Formats: sequence, structure tokens, C-alpha cells
Amino acid sequence: MVLRIPLRRSTSLTPDHQPVVEVPTPTPLKMDVNVVVLGGDSVGKSALTVRFLTRRFIGEYGEMESLYTHTLAAEGKEFLFHIWDFPCSQLRADDGSSEDKRIQWADGFVLVYSICDRASFTSLQPKVQCIKAAREGAGQDKVPIAIVGNKRDLHHRRAVSSEEGRLLALSLDCEFYEVSAAEAYHGALMVFHGLAERVCEAKLALKKGTGIRSIVKSVSAVFARKRTDSM
Repeated sequence: MVLRIPLRRSTSLTPDHQPVVEVPTPTPLKMDVNVVVLGGDSVGKSALTVRFLTRRFIGEYGEMESLYTHTLAAEGKEFLFHIWDFPCSQLRADDGSSEDKRIQWADGFVLVYSICDRASFTSLQPKVQCIKAAREGAGQDKVPIAIVGNKRDLHHRRAVSSEEGRLLALSLDCEFYEVSAAEAYHGALMVFHGLAERVCEAKLALKKGTGIRSIVKSVSAVFARKRTDSM
């Protein structure tokens, strides 16, 4: 009599037959970034802004106020920009309350001058000091500001050296860029992306600080109650 014993099939997982594990894609950090763009007449601040928004260069702009919205995804983050562009003539005509409203609205500032126009460069320091007095003087955290020298392509007409721009930004604790809105998109991208990163760092630091302060406040309240109960 012959016993037939059924054989069990064995499975081996070779490198070619390993189970596939799907790793979930991390959700990008989303953040709103309110930016005010300031600068003198004909420095190219609107050209710089539109270059960032559309990748195109437009040389001529009318004297009109513009508010743009734009989304930028980079390095695991998604920034929703709200960019407020003001003509210089309107800045001169505005009263103090309108200027203060813009300063309090913004998360960051782009201040543009032309490397061919020294007057547009010398006007930046009072603007930065005004912003810092309104924001940092009120006990708020440091506000991100980028100083941008535009029209780098017109180096033969240069009136402000790169070193002067860099030293001014360093003395005022601002970021510094020198770009040509007319020649390339990359410079405009660096300006707004760099500012957004600084805004993101400032918001996260503020959120972390608020959380720590909340914990400290809660712990202090607990100890205060214990002292009251023991009296």
C-alpha cells in the first residue's frame, strides 16, 4: 500500500517578487504670503513683479495700483502669494493711515531701486526704517524685507555699486539681490521665493513661540491654583 502525501507549495520572496509598499507622499506645507512691493519711479518694480508672475517682461506700465495672486510650489512648500504693487505717485499722495494699513497687512516687503538711479537707492533707508518702526517697534517680530537692485543689464549706466547695495542691506538687516527683470526670470524668482522662505520661518517661529508661551501660562496657572489651595 502506497501513501500519497500531498506536498505543500512553498513560496520564496526573491528580490524580484518583494511586496510593494506604497509610501504616502507628504502633504506640502501651505502658507499665505502677503507682499508689498515699493520703489521709486521707473525702477522696474512692476516689471520685476510681472516677470515673477508670468515669466514675461513688459517694459512699460501705467500709474495704477495692482493686487496679484500667484501660487508657487517649491521644496515641499506651497506658497500662495498676494502681491500689492503701488505706484510711487500714489505713495506720495497717501495719508499716514493708508501707509500704516499696508505695513500691517504685509508679511514681507520688496523694496526696489534702479542701479542707474542713485536717488532711488538713497530713498530706501527711510522706507525701511519706517516699516521697522511700525512693525518691530510695536513689539512684533522681525519683518522680512528684501532690497533689490534692478536693471543689472544696464551696467554701463551704473550709478550704485553692488557693494553699496549689499552694505545697505546688511546695515538694515535685510536680504539683498541684484537682478535684471528685463533679461531673466530666475532673478525675480529668487527674490520672491527667498522672501517667502523668510516669511515661512518667521511664521513658524511665531507659532512655536506662541505654543511655548501657552504651555508656560498653563503651568503657571496650575501652580498658582495649588498655592491658593494650600493657603
